[in-house]
Amino acid sequence: MPYYPDTRVVKGLARIVRERRLPPHAVPRTTATPSGTPVEAVHVVLQGDMLRDYRIIDVADYFDTRDTARAAGWIEVGEGDHVTAGQPLAQRGRGRRARTLNAPASGIVVRLDGARIVLQVSETAVEVLAKIPGEITAVEPHAVQITGIGALIQCVWGNGGYAFATLRELPPDGFAGLSKLDTRISDYRNVVVLSPQPLTRGDLLVAQQQELAGVVAPSMPSNLREFALGLTFPVLLTEGFGYIQPTELIYRLLQSNMGRQAAFDAAVPDPWSPNRPEIMIPLPSGGTMPAAPSLHDRLTVGARVRLTRAPWQGLTGEVSELPETPQIVESGLRVPCARVRVSGGRMVTVPLANLELFG
Repeated sequence: MPYYPDTRVVKGLARIVRERRLPPHAVPRTTATPSGTPVEAVHVVLQGDMLRDYRIIDVADYFDTRDTARAAGWIEVGEGDHVTAGQPLAQRGRGRRARTLNAPASGIVVRLDGARIVLQVSETAVEVLAKIPGEITAVEPHAVQITGIGALIQCVWGNGGYAFATLRELPPDGFAGLSKLDTRISDYRNVVVLSPQPLTRGDLLVAQQQELAGVVAPSMPSNLREFALGLTFPVLLTEGFGYIQPTELIYRLLQSNMGRQAAFDAAVPDPWSPNRPEIMIPLPSGGTMPAAPSLHDRLTVGARVRLTRAPWQGLTGEVSELPETPQIVESGLRVPCARVRVSGGRMVTVPLANLELFG
């Protein structure tokens, strides 16, 4: 029976397609970036307004007249118009003697009822970043699609932060050495550092003190989750919570791109969202369009996989055999398994549930 394991994308070069969408209750503005436009990671590609209460503005009452039909003719906005606080909504007369009714707040004119203007007030303005450099390839009122080219490393956890910054390795003595630097002249200010070791609370405090743009590490204790969520810079874990050492394939790819600028999107994992915490490193394609990663492949002989549970957690290898019958594993259970050749040529038998496919 075909088995479809969890897939994580770790690619040195791929075509990356991402959708950026306004929040569900946001009203889009009409200034969406058109299709075919090249964008940088920090460009705003969508704008909208989160709306709250309604204001009913009586134009006739404001101008102290009982002629509502005449007052309606003084209105200068239409239904669906976006208005800003202080913008003229209606004007009586011309020249110096003119009187103007200005918007009391920013919002959208949802209805004109005779001489009355119904204004839905904006609570906050929303701006959505591209987050990856590339080109707008599709536009909808609430969403745009962006296509870029580069290396892609999907991670296990992120704290919700985002940065587009240069990737650097830690100093030889790690965060301890980083803490001794003068923030005003430090080469590490506003860069993202790659740590080969699990993070501690002290490491995160040093990163905050030194004004780093972000931190990438294999893991950290789960009791630091709430603290990391409160930080203003992205924290990305490539392996997860606990004291887990890095996967060699992932760190080799990151180390080969040291000194490059990259997009660090530390999206908080959510089973209802397509967004995953990931690192995208823009790279030239040599004039050819690379393939997009495959996310729904079944497990086959020859597939590249990562082992996700002890005693081989973090190892990568190649599936050499898929036995048709369940196998007995160390726990004594008989479960569907794969035989995987890991580094050094060693052959191990691993439950299918403990495999992650590299897309």
